[in-house]
Amino acid sequence: MLHGANLAPIRQRIGQRILEVREAAGLSQTDVAAELAVTRQTLARMERGKAPVDSDMLLHLAVRFDRPVGYFYEDRDTAGLRLALRADHPQLLEPGLRNRLLDRLTAIADLEAAAGLGQQHGLPPTEPLEKAGERELAIVQDVAQEERGRLGLGQVATFFDPVAVLESLDIRVIPFELPPAPNGKILSGFSAFSDSLGAGIFINAHANLSVEHKNFSLAHEYAHLIFHRRAYREASAPYRTRGRGTSPEEKVANAFAGYLLVPTLGLRRFVGSLGVVTLTDIFEIKRIYRVSFAAVLTRLQQEGLVNKKLAGRFWAIWKVRDWQTQEPEAIEQGLCFHRRTERLARRAFERGEVTQDFLVDVLDLKRKEVATRLRQWEEDALIDAVP
Repeated sequence: MLHGANLAPIRQRIGQRILEVREAAGLSQTDVAAELAVTRQTLARMERGKAPVDSDMLLHLAVRFDRPVGYFYEDRDTAGLRLALRADHPQLLEPGLRNRLLDRLTAIADLEAAAGLGQQHGLPPTEPLEKAGERELAIVQDVAQEERGRLGLGQVATFFDPVAVLESLDIRVIPFELPPAPNGKILSGFSAFSDSLGAGIFINAHANLSVEHKNFSLAHEYAHLIFHRRAYREASAPYRTRGRGTSPEEKVANAFAGYLLVPTLGLRRFVGSLGVVTLTDIFEIKRIYRVSFAAVLTRLQQEGLVNKKLAGRFWAIWKVRDWQTQEPEAIEQGLCFHRRTERLARRAFERGEVTQDFLVDVLDLKRKEVATRLRQWEEDALIDAVP
């Protein structure tokens, strides 16, 4: 029989993971306690590792939150991953999808190791910001300009393919598809980070979201990984994404995304030769920088390139024409995901470090499609081997 001292770490691990799945589902202790037929106080003690959790409870939790039973007591890196949700309601990311995406992040990390890639996340040093005042937003602008330089974009160039640029730094960009909720809310994207696994940015690739929206979401989540990396070690909290109560974290991330995607110098050069900015000008800037109408107008206001009266007129048009839900003159060429993963898969296969079954999972393809790729890689290897 195990002594209490030996059981304590396991109880703490189980309690921590109950806490994580409960918070990820947006449920209170009272809600889950009722399902387990215990008091809220008992559940609180379980989550602190101070009370035992029997096998029936573990089975119920596994079914309820779409987890294998072993998740609650096995020492897995993904259990410690925290997420930053860009959504007013974290329950939009239901546990089953959350778990599958985190498993995919873990599989990609395993693929990197199989391909001989050392663990690295390509992120710059963190710049913790908990407020969004004038001083903090000035820092955000400076960091965005530095990042443009580090990413090889300079101070004018278009961020044409953000997926490729971030993946060149070994930052994983993982797509998923989630339709809007009945109330119209939609989860644009979120991110995850741990010291052991590194970073992952998850982007909703659903057709209801424009390419401009997805570009902004990528930059937005990248901002969280720069400015709020410490927060990933703490309990997830819902962010207020718009309105008077917008969270400071969201203000920082939105400002960074705008500065990164629509650089100050490029914007000023474009507007400098104009008398007054017109609607046509906004559409031209939008096409150049591949961002939304709203993002361009916000940047014009930030740089003082349109006055309050003119900006109000443009925002009125934006609202009346419902451009917040249907992007005008939307980009047709979509984002290209999976290129980095496929390159790593080929390298790992050539090294003899992965099986076909593993590639089916990590590439999220059917077995027949993976078999076709393997044959092509083998043929390419024979051609490359010819002196």
